[in-house]
Amino acid sequence: MLSINVEPGWKKGTKITFEGMGNEVPRLYAADVTFVIAEKQHPVFGRDGDDLELTIEIPLVKALTGCCLPIPLLGGEKMELKIDEIIHPGYEKIITGQGMPTTKEAASRGNLKVRFLINFPTELTDEQRATAVRILGDSSS
Repeated sequence: MLSINVEPGWKKGTKITFEGMGNEVPRLYAADVTFVIAEKQHPVFGRDGDDLELTIEIPLVKALTGCCLPIPLLGGEKMELKIDEIIHPGYEKIITGQGMPTTKEAASRGNLKVRFLINFPTELTDEQRATAVRILGDSSS
């Protein structure tokens, strides 16, 4: 029986070969056995090399006024992410060192890229519309 200890941070396509451990044919050498690492999709994070990607939904009011959000981390813990900037479509926050472990250095990790999906309201009353124009200004004129 062959056993493989998969190291943290191994990427899809990593090959592990056991030389001479495969089928044996009379008068020939035993074949090699090669395993190729495949990645299982994570329910929370995506992966881009050593970086992890996370998409979080937030309401428009938090995108405009800032917020403090609980962010899940790979090990199961959470951290608070304080955002003071306006979160706009395409905005991305990088959390350094919270990605996948790298195989080169045991203590080294990639980054966590947090992206935001802004939930816009589907309806506004006339009063809410007028208030929004008063506060934000009318950019059409």
